[in-house]
Amino acid sequence: MLRYGRAVDRADAALMATIFWPEGTDNHGMYDGDAAGFFERAINARDDAGRARHHHIGVPRILSRDGGRAKVETSFVFVGVYGAGQNDNLGLIEQDTIGFNSGRYRDLFEKREGTWKVLRRLTVYDWSASSAYEPAWDFFNIPEGINRGAIEPRDATYDAEW
Repeated sequence: MLRYGRAVDRADAALMATIFWPEGTDNHGMYDGDAAGFFERAINARDDAGRARHHHIGVPRILSRDGGRAKVETSFVFVGVYGAGQNDNLGLIEQDTIGFNSGRYRDLFEKREGTWKVLRRLTVYDWSASSAYEPAWDFFNIPEGINRGAIEPRDATYDAEW
């Protein structure tokens, strides 16, 4: 589950391929179809300014397991920063906006040849909010260009040397 947050946040297609089975489906409400299609939609929603997307993934709870299948519920909080003028799957955004939503992933995992992956996902939303976004780098004394997140491979966590 943590790999999912990282894959979407960092637009890491190779990592995303390790999470869902090839025929896996993802119903996020605004999208209901194959999981690869949702990933494509999610990474294309990023604007060229590299605005932030961040998932906080809770502890997965196995609700039931029957042989090679498991029903799993995992809480999440998603935070996204959207740039003014951006026209993505949310429509035209008039001002810099920070959006929040929270809920649970209801996943059906399936085990094949010793590997567990998601076969079906339904996203259940519990709350959402948005407000004007005003960066606070100066408030936190974080200088321009210092270790700010980016999509792969530019993000510092993809560096070969640590």
